[in-house]
Amino acid sequence: MQDKAAEEFFALLARGEFRTTRCRGCGETHYPPRVVCPACLGEDMEWVDLPREGTLVAFTQQRDAMRCRRPEVLGLVELEGIGNVFTRIDAPLEDLRIGTRVAFDTWTSPDGVVLHQFRPRS
Repeated sequence: MQDKAAEEFFALLARGEFRTTRCRGCGETHYPPRVVCPACLGEDMEWVDLPREGTLVAFTQQRDAMRCRRPEVLGLVELEGIGNVFTRIDAPLEDLRIGTRVAFDTWTSPDGVVLHQFRPRS
């Protein structure tokens, strides 16, 4: 079962938007999005844009994936001011390097869910 923040996050992804929540009370931005701020326990959250570009800090290839194609490249992308985001990487493993600049994109999983991914900037 998803909470309202997760439901909204996936609805935004389906529209090509990459957003998360920020607490109006203390100003902390949280990813993944939250309905309650873990810093101050405030419930006055607003939606803000996430950076659409980042830096690849780790990556691997997964042979057995539940929702993804096989084999699937997965990685951690550092987003300025947010931290690391675990995501699908739309590139062959052999084309990637730590420090590669990547850009946000979406993809639709085989079961019809729109998810985020990043791909090397061209």
